[in-house]
Amino acid sequence: MTMMQPQSPEDIIAILQDIERRSRQKAAGLTQQETLGQSWTAIGFRVANHHFVIPLNDSREVFPVPDHITAVPKAKSWVFGIVNLRGELLPVLDLKHYLIDKPSRVSKRSRIIVINDADINSGLLVDEVYGLKHFQREPDEIDTPSHKDISPYLTGTVYQQDTQWDVFSFSKLIEDERFINAAA
Repeated sequence: MTMMQPQSPEDIIAILQDIERRSRQKAAGLTQQETLGQSWTAIGFRVANHHFVIPLNDSREVFPVPDHITAVPKAKSWVFGIVNLRGELLPVLDLKHYLIDKPSRVSKRSRIIVINDADINSGLLVDEVYGLKHFQREPDEIDTPSHKDISPYLTGTVYQQDTQWDVFSFSKLIEDERFINAAA
């Protein structure tokens, strides 16, 4: 925008009125952005027929199931194995087997989500990861849990395009004594 040199007091008033008008338009846009600030982004994934999301900061990374997985002797049946992730040994737990007592069948869609926790270094095998999910509102409290064995690990629920996404809490999972005691 080229700035004109004011020639008269009327020009100065017109410039000031234009600045005020543009400022009001920007302020109206900020109000809309504040509403968008209520939105949040999460990672969507599936275990069996359950759709879950986790806040972005709950996961360090997501990667495909590697070809080589080392079994862990004398571990619970839901301990999937140990993988070498860039030189670091990572225990991987089958979340489906842990939650609903049905072992996962690894497919090309299966993924491992690495828990972002300073004390617990683990990955969780899930059936599918949908990537980032953007929601226009914060999750609601859970009114009726869909599965009693899963509900202790949920913190909320949110709907998007006729899909119910339950908010899964890795922190609730790693606080569970059964999860911590993976040895058989």
